[in-house]
Amino acid sequence: MSRLQDQDFTYWFLREAFGWDVVLQLTWTFDRAPGTAALQAFTDALTASRLHRRLVRPRVPLARPYWVRSTTDPAPSVRHDPVPVDQRDEWARALLRTTDLDAEAGRCWAVHVAPDDRGGAVLSLTCLHLVADGRALTSAAVDAAVATRTPAPAPSARPPRRLDVSRLGPVDDLVDAGLQLGRAALGTARAVRAAVTSPPAEAPAATPVRPARSAPALRAPRAQPSWVVVDTDTDHWAERAARFGGTPNSLFVAVVAGALYASGYAAPGDPVRVGVPVSLRGPDAVDDERSNATGGVTVVVDDRPSAGGDLGPLRARCRAAFTAVGAGERPAAYHLQSLLQVLPIALVTRVVMAGPSGMPDAVASNLGRFDGLARVGDATATTVSFRGDSRGVRPDRPERFGEGVQSWLLETEGRTTFAVAGFDETRVGSVSALRDAVRAELEAWGVRGDVA
Repeated sequence: MSRLQDQDFTYWFLREAFGWDVVLQLTWTFDRAPGTAALQAFTDALTASRLHRRLVRPRVPLARPYWVRSTTDPAPSVRHDPVPVDQRDEWARALLRTTDLDAEAGRCWAVHVAPDDRGGAVLSLTCLHLVADGRALTSAAVDAAVATRTPAPAPSARPPRRLDVSRLGPVDDLVDAGLQLGRAALGTARAVRAAVTSPPAEAPAATPVRPARSAPALRAPRAQPSWVVVDTDTDHWAERAARFGGTPNSLFVAVVAGALYASGYAAPGDPVRVGVPVSLRGPDAVDDERSNATGGVTVVVDDRPSAGGDLGPLRARCRAAFTAVGAGERPAAYHLQSLLQVLPIALVTRVVMAGPSGMPDAVASNLGRFDGLARVGDATATTVSFRGDSRGVRPDRPERFGEGVQSWLLETEGRTTFAVAGFDETRVGSVSALRDAVRAELEAWGVRGDVA
């Protein structure tokens, strides 16, 4: 697992082709600031975690880059000037764009903290997606938060493992290059077989037609998403979902998709594609040292979910998509990942840019429940939110990281919180427009919560 895996390739490709670094972030807001010792213990635990890596390029063409332990000694970055309470999230979002992260230099993550002007604090953990997906990052943060408790927790019977990597030599690279060629040939054969054996597509008349839209760069000339954060009680969220025949996750998908309709991005009757990431890790992920182990399904919403209506049909579509992934069903293009990894980056870029955008209209990423995440030292956060974005997107270039809206949800300490990013600047290019769209959906489903 020291080599980059298939799920890592997307983030490596974006880095090599466009100069982008996809960055993830956890943000804690506190009414009472964690102590200095707790922040240091939090950082020390992350330094001992699997996040603390450095990427090494291979010496042999076609071999994959690999990870070694980082030798950097990071310290929490502490701001001394207070941040106004109503600007805490803005301060954290700026770190998402500006934190100095570099996988090849061994700086894959960073901790920042700032006091606010009412005696509280805001804490940020940023991390390259190349080194961790959402669950890997949040799990590492939980372990780090637990390590700050006073008194210190008893040693676990099975302490968390650190990534066991060592420097690989030219012979190892030669072996890996050969394996890559073999995997590319096998993947191509599987793609052909999947294309031949897949069931025939529905008749065009029965297939929802997506309206033609202008290029993402024309709808996002500034390449700067707007952001809002929704915070609500977990039991209340679950009650509202059950009230309409759904689950907390299907209500989340309905709200995210509904925000597209509420913003005017899609008209009633227009289908939208909602990408739903799915963790490929088992129930016990202690020994899963992969940086990224996330697949994805696409749920097509034929019409705006009837707010206050029946979540059953949407729930069934989500369940069918998850079942298909669990059974190993994959589209033919999935098997071509290994082929793309051995082709020149310039050629892959031309292929990707030549076709229509494969981005879904929305992304609804439910990270799940993480007990123990909110408490750092003796301070418990009032909210913990998660988000992601890409650094390096140039307004003068045609490439964009997102489409309509994207959202990331997590549950901790009885709170359900999700950050929403609006990428289509013609519809949700301002905080007020995005807030209005999200709030309209929450009110329609009878959800009480803060939208900030």
